[in-house]
Amino acid sequence: MEMYRTFKLRVRAILWIMMIVLVILAVTVLPGTGAKPLLPGTEAKPLLPRAGAAFPVGGEVQEERVVYLTFDDGPSKNTADILDVLKEEGVKATFFVIGAETERGISLYRRILDEGHAMGLHTYTHRYGEIYESADSYLKDIGKLSDHLEKTAGIRPKIFRFPGGSNNSTADREVLAEIKKRAEREGLCWFDWNALGKDDRSWVSDPWDICQSVIETGGDRKRIIVLMHDDGMRTTAAEAVSMIIDHYRELGYRFDVLTTETEPVRFP
Repeated sequence: MEMYRTFKLRVRAILWIMMIVLVILAVTVLPGTGAKPLLPGTEAKPLLPRAGAAFPVGGEVQEERVVYLTFDDGPSKNTADILDVLKEEGVKATFFVIGAETERGISLYRRILDEGHAMGLHTYTHRYGEIYESADSYLKDIGKLSDHLEKTAGIRPKIFRFPGGSNNSTADREVLAEIKKRAEREGLCWFDWNALGKDDRSWVSDPWDICQSVIETGGDRKRIIVLMHDDGMRTTAAEAVSMIIDHYRELGYRFDVLTTETEPVRFP
């Protein structure tokens, strides 16, 4: 009888020990396969989604968030600085270029492409009064730029941006409509924007102001096409780009280039 009572006590002690061990494991080990025990005094932190991935919010998968950095009017004396920042940050952008005839300008065409950026048409001359005189004038001008880029950089871009946007006040409505119709027929795709740096002034913009303008105009959109400029006066563009990249990376956005496969942002 005494042996039986001793046996029961031992069994009960073993069961209590096992229960205590299970409770300790449940409290100190993260849920999920392969979880590691936490150190005393620490707490579990939620895993952040990798940049560019769809991530759950409230149990639902949210659409990924993308920023497209775009630069109009280059190449210029500031293009190399912009490219340096993009290279350092590992970010690709889209350059809507004009007709560069200098050796430096042509070498910048090639550098843009060699470093994996996208290139689009922005007209050869950028002279509003001439290019918007008629649909023929506009298409002749970007045709000249296409020929020039094919000769100097080995590319005929299929994307373009209207100087001033696709609803600018310089061109007649009918002229713009005809350009769009004929451009689509020729397999060309145009892009406007939904965020801008407001850096096209007749003075040098503060990089912080450019960044703040992009943030304010871009809002909380999931897809943001940023308009910035790359002409000789935009000496602060590179610094502003670095700020913009830091801001959107912290919010989980990824960066990409525009192609004919990208859903365009267009003004009504």
